[in-house]
Amino acid sequence: MQLTRPRARLLAILLATTCAFLIGGAGLAQTITGTVQGYISDVEGGAIPGATVTVTNQDTGIARAVISDANGFYSAKALQVGTYTVNAELSGMQTTQQADVSVLVGQIKDVNLTLEIESTSEVITVTSEAPIIEVSRSGAANYIDEVAIESLPTVGRDFTDFAILTPGVQRDRSRGFLTMAGQRGMYSGLSVDGADNKSTFFGYGRGGEATENDGLIVAQDTVRQFQVITNGFSAEYGRHGGAFVNVVTKSGTNEVRGSAFAFFRDDSMAEDLPSSPLDDHFGNDGSRPVDEFDTQNYGFSIGGPFKRDRTHYYFGIDQRDQDIPFTRSLRSTGDFSTYDLIMQRAQNEPAFAALVDGFDRNPDGSATGLFLRSVSNQILFGKLDHQISDANLITLRANLTDFERESSYLDEESLKTEDTLSFIASMTSVIGSRGVNEFRIQSADDNLDRLSLRVGTPIEAQVRFRFGSRDSVGKFDFLPIFVEESQLQIKNDFSYLFGAHDMKFGVDYSKDDLAQLFAGSRDGRYDFQSPEDFLNNNASNARIWFGDSTYPNYDETQAALAFYGQDSLKRDNLTLSYGLRYTSTDNPDGLDHIEPDGRQIPDTENLAPRFGFAMASDEGRSVLRGGVGFFFGRTPTLLFANQVQANGVPPNYGRINVRAGENGYVPLGTPIDNENPPPGITPAISYVDPAFDDAQTIRASLGWERELGSGWSAGVDAVYAEATGLQRNTDWNRQFGGYDEYGRPMWDGRVRDDVAEILVRQSRGESEYQAITIKANRRFTGRYQFGAHYTWGKDRDTDSNERSATGVTISDTGNLDYDWGLSDRDIEHRLVVTGMIQLPLDFQISGILNYQSGYPYTLVDSGVDFAYCSSVGWNCPDYRAVMGGLVVGRNTERNESIQTIDLRVGKFFRFGDGMRLDVFVEAFNLFDQNSFGVGFGQRNIRNEVVPDTLGIPSFLTTRPRQLQIGGRFSF
Repeated sequence: MQLTRPRARLLAILLATTCAFLIGGAGLAQTITGTVQGYISDVEGGAIPGATVTVTNQDTGIARAVISDANGFYSAKALQVGTYTVNAELSGMQTTQQADVSVLVGQIKDVNLTLEIESTSEVITVTSEAPIIEVSRSGAANYIDEVAIESLPTVGRDFTDFAILTPGVQRDRSRGFLTMAGQRGMYSGLSVDGADNKSTFFGYGRGGEATENDGLIVAQDTVRQFQVITNGFSAEYGRHGGAFVNVVTKSGTNEVRGSAFAFFRDDSMAEDLPSSPLDDHFGNDGSRPVDEFDTQNYGFSIGGPFKRDRTHYYFGIDQRDQDIPFTRSLRSTGDFSTYDLIMQRAQNEPAFAALVDGFDRNPDGSATGLFLRSVSNQILFGKLDHQISDANLITLRANLTDFERESSYLDEESLKTEDTLSFIASMTSVIGSRGVNEFRIQSADDNLDRLSLRVGTPIEAQVRFRFGSRDSVGKFDFLPIFVEESQLQIKNDFSYLFGAHDMKFGVDYSKDDLAQLFAGSRDGRYDFQSPEDFLNNNASNARIWFGDSTYPNYDETQAALAFYGQDSLKRDNLTLSYGLRYTSTDNPDGLDHIEPDGRQIPDTENLAPRFGFAMASDEGRSVLRGGVGFFFGRTPTLLFANQVQANGVPPNYGRINVRAGENGYVPLGTPIDNENPPPGITPAISYVDPAFDDAQTIRASLGWERELGSGWSAGVDAVYAEATGLQRNTDWNRQFGGYDEYGRPMWDGRVRDDVAEILVRQSRGESEYQAITIKANRRFTGRYQFGAHYTWGKDRDTDSNERSATGVTISDTGNLDYDWGLSDRDIEHRLVVTGMIQLPLDFQISGILNYQSGYPYTLVDSGVDFAYCSSVGWNCPDYRAVMGGLVVGRNTERNESIQTIDLRVGKFFRFGDGMRLDVFVEAFNLFDQNSFGVGFGQRNIRNEVVPDTLGIPSFLTTRPRQLQIGGRFSF
């Protein structure tokens, strides 16, 4: 019997879960759990072996019992996040316990207890605070707990916004990825409930197209806490470049608890979009009111016991509806005015007028339009925890999302829908007093449609003006796209305490199926080098796709397998950890391709050793920690798709780049017969370099942390990361034409005439990241919580692209260091301060202060681009400009710095037993401090002529002040 994909995956889940029960669970991934460990000693400091240590969850009643070894050491692993009571007892000794021990996700909490000779039957309760710092952790990490998640103001109610508050973490400016500690966003890890939450195809988090566009995949109210690790040295961590976010969701407890919430913003609470410095320079009023702005977020959650101390449930729903106004501009002015040229052509061809619908002309010929995006996003979440025996806990979790966005600005993805479903089943098993086992399996689906509402209009092509400010109008040429992605992941780990050695072994297997329709440029992309060329319909280059445009034209599978082993050795105040991780990736082969090298995608095998240490001093109040390790990022399979979809072999023939009058050219406005290419055309093809390998990162860190008392701690961390093998794209069919007088590479036509561009993916990029962070924190005790950190960083690379699918990113194939410079991610200085304080009369104030240096940019010369790149089809990196007789370096200029303050003021009211109503007002960018970035036209020195607008910012990089009102009822 032949099974469909969903049925086959379901059968695999059932079989694997059955096996888990039969073997008593398999494997531990402690990344979503925590550990309580320590020493049991007598009053003179001598070790007490054989003591029974019971660690009990104060919310669920679930307990774990372990025995101290010959050194008095005990370790209770795989504990669900929560608050615990630690109880130590031994015949003839007084029983001792410590309550309110908070265990965070991925945390190792050291709790040492002293037993006295028995003199009474009463239990001795330790009232001192549990340790603040982790004296056994070697890597650099930060924790976001429930207090921060529930009290700090975040404009999008997206849990990843909290990750950005930690050192070294930011959003990629081009795609919205989380980038961490100098690595590309596609190599940042994201784990939710112990399972991989990344899209293998796109490289961002599952549902990433939704999260890039004001949607959510994991509701903030279902997140209990998470951990941000910028340098982690455990061998169990993989699939990324050594930095990742680790999330654990909420579970039910022995008490029925729930909440309902609502948040609201509209145009009466929002400042107008401000005029840019460039608008002011030209005397234009670029400000726009935010009419029709409206956002609502509401939902509820409930959790409790089906059976106390045994079975617990949790359910949540989150709904978001938004109308978001935004502006777009056509920046070219005077004789180059894009708006005027289009309207001039529309006099004879009326269909062209639709290309500037929604724009208003400014006096200088530029144009500005106010548009609206409407978003609907729903999340359903359910979780069941069942203690099937004293030694076995099973957890079932499902998360479903439904996202849709529609935009009145048709020159973007004006209609986008994405649905995701993730199901996780896991079982944690205790084996004796020293072993822990966990089995985890995930089935996940992600269905995405990226559409344009220009489809069906008279002009569906993309029109790019390669003069003036390089405006672009018309449908994005790569639309529409349809993607269906399915993942099956099975993880199986085992850990055991052998004396002073805490050893762990694991296996992680994933199989990812991807089906896609991508036929980029099937409606054409047309470049015009002058106003006259546009008016005469004389394109300097047209990119047109010929081939199969039925779904799917890419349908491949990738499988990855990893094994790891590690050991943690604890001796008194010193903890050493060391391990080794092996990964193997099986990529598609047996492919059709015009080139022999394109008939398979190289498999990869990687071996990654790791080492870390933590040395405590001053009775555990100080710790020095550090480590070094190798990490390999998983390459997004999007980078492999062109090898199948543009192979030079019908039906996936590929793109052509042609000029007016050449074979295959179809004039702008004329329908294109994509599936019947003219004979003799020369396609642009693509494939992966046979020497391609996954990106490798070497990471090292050294940090010191000190507990100061009264809940305070302070520390400093130094982080270093060096990456090689980063993905870059080159055109192997460019004829090198030497260097110009300034040392810039030139190109002189094609090496071969039977094909056009040969876009080859190579792993030849490099990067280097250095950072020092000074930090201070106060955990929530009494009435307030506080955190602050300052980070100095330098992030350099040869190429900052985030899995560019079609662009050539290597400027000089003979000198790969030609583009070495500050990366697009570089932030030299950053200060973040967060805090929350509870005031009398049940008022509460919390806030976030963020200051950071502006992002860098490069001065370019599009005139040189025209001279040196036209012979190879216009796909070249931008040529750097000449200033003072020298070529400028890459990213040597900076945009304006960013400084914002977000504030929440609230009051809560208590009702009866455990019921509470919170009402609050939030202000984002409280002082309306707006920053702007420099657009292409203002960093473009055409033919060495410096414009008077050079360096004048033109686009908004911050959000104008907005207010939000909200409320939450909890019981």
